Amino acid sequence: MKQERVLWGYISPSAVYHNGRIKQIKKQNKLRKPKDLDINSLGNLIEVDVVVKFIVLMKRYIVTAIDVHSRYSFALCYNRHNSLSARDFIQKMEKVFPYRIKAIQTDNGSEFHKYFMQYLEKRKITHYWNYKGQPHKQGHIEKFNRIIQEEFVDQHEMWLDNVDEFNEKLLEWIVWYNTKRFYWNLNLMTPVDYLINNNMVSNMRWTSTSSCHL
Repeated sequence: MKQERVLWGYISPSAVYHNGRIKQIKKQNKLRKPKDLDINSLGNLIEVDVVVKFIVLMKRYIVTAIDVHSRYSFALCYNRHNSLSARDFIQKMEKVFPYRIKAIQTDNGSEFHKYFMQYLEKRKITHYWNYKGQPHKQGHIEKFNRIIQEEFVDQHEMWLDNVDEFNEKLLEWIVWYNTKRFYWNLNLMTPVDYLINNNMVSNMRWTSTSSCHL
């Protein structure tokens, strides 16, 4: 029995084909956020995460994002939890963010692999991976996730069976969040007021959020 446990412990990091052939899996080197990363510039670090919502026999996946510097935020709900959905989210986020996205940090979820990674590479967006089991290192998105769940998702559960209708209401809330919700760290300004008052974006650029095509 002891020998069996050692054997399985040995081959677990490998891929075993149907013919019994074993292929060693190379460990992926993941890029981590540098300690000296400049987060005081627009788009230098966007934290991205997924909120999973269970209701009756249904699961929904709300992908969320926040710019660490400006607190400008975005979110969309999906039926499926995969890298295609995550890629679609980033594509839409690029349309509604009023400035270029330079780097994104995610956890190690499977939805942030394959198509998601390929798209970031194509767009020359740096992808930082957070350390496993250390969500506090993504503190901004963790806080935003709590806010969006308490102030929006929990109040609109009845719409989750229709993702399109839910997203229409969610985008309205996102516009409100970016234009009406004040932040202490932004000197009691909203994210949009902060951008405009600091001459970072034009007065009208942010309005594209409300016209995002789902």
